[in-house]
Amino acid sequence: MVASPSGQGLVHGANDWSRRLGISLRPWSGHSPHGLLLRGAIQTAVSVFVVVVGLRLRGADEVTAGAGELESLRAVALLLVIGAVATGLLGVARMVVGAIDLVPRTTVTGTVLSLDDRQALDFLPNALQHAIFTRNPQNIDKRRPRTEVVLDTADGVHQWTVRSARARRQLRRGATVRLVVTPLAGYVARVEPTAP
Repeated sequence: MVASPSGQGLVHGANDWSRRLGISLRPWSGHSPHGLLLRGAIQTAVSVFVVVVGLRLRGADEVTAGAGELESLRAVALLLVIGAVATGLLGVARMVVGAIDLVPRTTVTGTVLSLDDRQALDFLPNALQHAIFTRNPQNIDKRRPRTEVVLDTADGVHQWTVRSARARRQLRRGATVRLVVTPLAGYVARVEPTAP
């Protein structure tokens, strides 16, 4: 049994390790398939552009710079290309997850055990969180909050990330609900209150 971060009640072991750290182990947890496709396409297009520019810089011979400057320019261009390829592959993976999550939906019914707003490493004491995450001139914590719902279902205890404010308003601790979710990113497409 794990205490919820807000200190309200106990939650039976649903991905205990990720819950304690305040992170989700699902890639792009709770993001809609359409959003994943759009962001992945933009990320991939920008990466392709950077790769093309980097390869042209790397192959440039007619530069008026000296030999030493030309070699350092080529080294920077190579690093730029490597970084852009890695980012592009991540964008393609994001699009694949979005495409797979477009159609299939799973319906899950259960009782809400926990409903908490979470942030990465939110288990740390407040003073330590402040020292780590607000080290900027504006003292702004730039971690993205997410709402984590944990359901007690017939198949055991499971968790999802809810990013829609409308879906979040339909959830409350102790209520019996039906969630319509995607298989990979765990996007909560719909919340339907049901009789217990």
